Amino acid sequence: MPKFRERNISRTLTVKEVEYLKTIFRLSSGRKAVGSLEVAEAMGVSCATASEALKRLYDKGMLERTPWRGVNLSEAGIREVDRVIRNHRVFETYVYRFLSINLEEACDCARRIELYLPKEVVDSMCNIMGHPEKCPHNECIPRGEGCCLKRQQ
Repeated sequence: MPKFRERNISRTLTVKEVEYLKTIFRLSSGRKAVGSLEVAEAMGVSCATASEALKRLYDKGMLERTPWRGVNLSEAGIREVDRVIRNHRVFETYVYRFLSINLEEACDCARRIELYLPKEVVDSMCNIMGHPEKCPHNECIPRGEGCCLKRQQ
């Protein structure tokens, strides 16, 4: 059972912290927990560096920890990863389709701004494109609550 403690939750995340969340999301596919050593290897950092980052993310409410097993994304962490992945894939798709930017450049540009895109901008781009289900890399685009889910009803 996860160990819970009262914590001061700050939702402000750095670019590096978001990279950790995305890495944990990718590594945890179908698993309950991911170890800090596994995260460290995937991020290319020392285990101590990864452990410090994981503690910060836990303190911000993005992770749950299970002693001797590792970490997994909390509900807030899952929402944040979905938001960032949606921002990236919608922006990348838009830039690729409408601005004739090659896919590699579109992906690189999306990676640089995915954390900062306002929901309204992403929803507008998604709406203009007819709510695509997949990005140019053939990856699923998470549905936007005020955008795609409204359309499905």
